[in-house]
Amino acid sequence: MNTLLIVLFGLLHVADGVVTYLGLNFTSVDEVNPVLNYFVELLGLGFSITLLKAACLSVLIFMFYDRHKMKSRWITASLMSAVTFYGWVVSNNVLLVVYA
Repeated sequence: MNTLLIVLFGLLHVADGVVTYLGLNFTSVDEVNPVLNYFVELLGLGFSITLLKAACLSVLIFMFYDRHKMKSRWITASLMSAVTFYGWVVSNNVLLVVYA
C-alpha cells in the first residue's frame, strides 16, 4: 500500500509542476507559493519549478527505496492524507487554469 501511495504522490507532484507551469506561463493566474515566487525571481519560471519538484521527488525516491522499513500504520495514514490533500490541490489548480 505504501508503494502505491508514494508513486501516486510522486505523480501528483509531476502533474502539479506541469499545471503550475502552464497556468503561470499561459494564463493570468498568480502563484501563491512564496517559495516558488522567490525562486522564480532568481532563476526563472521553468527552472524554478523543475528544481523544486526535483527536490520533492528526491525525498519521495528515498522513501520509495526505504518503503520496506515503513511498518507503522501511521506512516500509511500520513501518506494517504498527503495524497488526498495533494490530489485536491492539483485538481483545484487544474480548474483554476482551465477557467482562467
